[in-house]
Amino acid sequence: MEDATKGFAPMIRQMFMGMGALSKAFYQKYGKEALPIITEVSSQGGAEYGKIMQQMTPARGMKAVGESLKMMGSMMGMEMEMIELSDDTLHFKGPKCLLGIEGTSKELCEAMMNSDKKMVGTFLGQEVDMKILKSVAAGDKECEVIFSKK
Repeated sequence: MEDATKGFAPMIRQMFMGMGALSKAFYQKYGKEALPIITEVSSQGGAEYGKIMQQMTPARGMKAVGESLKMMGSMMGMEMEMIELSDDTLHFKGPKCLLGIEGTSKELCEAMMNSDKKMVGTFLGQEVDMKILKSVAAGDKECEVIFSKK
C-alpha cells in the first residue's frame, strides 16, 4: 500500500505546485487586491481537506495532525522537522515550499497557508492560530510554522 501511495506523490506535488503557480500569477497581476480572494479559496480548500482527514484519521488532536503531516511529507519527499508536537501546539520547519512560491512574499505565503490553518481547525473542530515565523516565499532559507489551539 505504501508503494502505491508513493506513486501518487508526483501527482499530488504537481497539484500543489499548480495551485501555487495560479495563486502566484494572480498575486503578481493584481497585487494585494488578490490576497483576500486567495485567502478565501485557500480556506475553503483547507476545510475540505480537514473533513477528509477526519474520515481517514481515527485519533483526534494536534498530535494526530502532526503525525499525519509528517507521514504525508515523508511520502511526498518533503523534509519536515518537528520542533514541538503537543496536545495544543504543532511547530515545524521545512526547507521547501510545497506550493512553489519561493521568492514571492510572506503575505502570499500567509494567504495560501490559510489552507493548512483551516484544515487543522476543521480536523480539530475548533479554531487555531497560525504563526509563520520563517517563509521561503519571503526569502528565508526555510519555512517555520506554529499552529496552536485557541
